[in-house]
Amino acid sequence: MSAGREARRTAGGLGGGERTFAALPPAQGRGFARSWWGLAWLKALEDTALDGQQLKKGRQRAREGAVGAVSVRPGRITAVVRDRDGTQVRSDVLVQVLSDGDWDRLLEMAADRAGHIAALLDRDMPPDLAEDAAVCGIQLLPEIGDLEPECGCEAWDHCPHSAALCYQVARLLDEDPFVLLLMRGRGEGELLDELQRRSAAHADVARPADAPSASRGAAGVDAAEAFAARGAVPPLPEPPPAVTEAEAEAGGPPALDGEPAPAPGVDPGALEFLASVAAVRARRLLARALAEPGDEEAAGAPLTVGQDAVRLA
Repeated sequence: MSAGREARRTAGGLGGGERTFAALPPAQGRGFARSWWGLAWLKALEDTALDGQQLKKGRQRAREGAVGAVSVRPGRITAVVRDRDGTQVRSDVLVQVLSDGDWDRLLEMAADRAGHIAALLDRDMPPDLAEDAAVCGIQLLPEIGDLEPECGCEAWDHCPHSAALCYQVARLLDEDPFVLLLMRGRGEGELLDELQRRSAAHADVARPADAPSASRGAAGVDAAEAFAARGAVPPLPEPPPAVTEAEAEAGGPPALDGEPAPAPGVDPGALEFLASVAAVRARRLLARALAEPGDEEAAGAPLTVGQDAVRLA
């Protein structure tokens, strides 16, 4: 492979680091992919390879558990594959990384769609995420010709070793789509931090600098005038009664990282991230409502008592 092509594959978005996955057990009696994105990965492999017999041998090697630990980093996946005679061969598959401009467009799109963030945190990649990325000119899933082998056996096409590696990676992708995003150039922690930062930035942009912070059109009250009128303001209500020890034991606010342990399948970190994103989006909506002048035509007819009760609920 030319140096120029290698540079294009590794330029931009290289902050993702590296993840290493332990060797998986044999895949007897099961397919290598169940998710739509895992199947798309395998289709890219099978459309690219010129020799179906080599793929068949690689699929059998992977099924027998001959693929060692898999290293995933931006632009490259690597593993040692064991032949049936005991020979071990290092095999790599190269994947095009996204440019910094691609990542900027992708993150801007995802930061404005809470459903995409929630799906990724649930280790899911909804088809509309890939479709929205395609609208932005970004191809998330590999296609024909996108998986380029480099193997110690010096084969010029996909050989049993690189094919076995790709089949094994399909199993990893099934469990965690962030593996694909790491191959494309960004790791999970970096992505989530950037999504949270951009969500907060969107909220700040949505609220103009001169927007009122409390209510629309509030001009403020002179401090001396407010102090002079203190006698006309009714006193504050009495504070609520103290919570007894028995009431405190009966229940309290939920603690995401405390006791008891979260239910199976619940990730406290993901829940905190989603709560943060929801708070940012709520602030953005509130700021927009406070900053924009009233539009009677847009507002429509006043709510009925029943509709307003639903709104409050």
